[in-house]
Amino acid sequence: MNVIRRLLVCLGAVIPLSVAAGANVLDLEWEELLPPDARAGYTGEPPPPLHDYLSGGEGGLAALQPMTFEINPELDGLDVRLPGFIVPLELDAAGKVTEFFLVPYFGACIHVPPPPPNQLVYVTIENGLVLDSMYSAYWVTGRMSTEKRTTRLGASAYVLDASKIEEYEY
Repeated sequence: MNVIRRLLVCLGAVIPLSVAAGANVLDLEWEELLPPDARAGYTGEPPPPLHDYLSGGEGGLAALQPMTFEINPELDGLDVRLPGFIVPLELDAAGKVTEFFLVPYFGACIHVPPPPPNQLVYVTIENGLVLDSMYSAYWVTGRMSTEKRTTRLGASAYVLDASKIEEYEY
């Protein structure tokens, strides 16, 4: 792998990405999906939930996704590992999740505004995943590409072809 592609520019300094044990897989933090000049204000905190109690509580309008597609182009084509929560999009005939959004915080759904597209990763996994709990965090490993993907639940600025998914150990 080209050494230059293993570097990120962070706040004007060149910082190497951490390499996962024994492989050419880069461990990423969510802020590394942002372009370098957009990281200074990153907090990683989820927005507060939005509930429209005046129109019937849970039947209120969906929270709108902020549409920011600015990406870190250095991630295109890299094998990465990123922790996050799974929002299922497609299931196979056996009920396994085959397509999902990986999100940086729990509850990124209809009443908690989804992250902007540059903080949302559209993931596919060929053999599917038995999702035991929506409350669990996972490490997702695979090949990252900087492609836009739009679904009925939101838009992402990244696509990841997953090769491995494992539960996150705290």
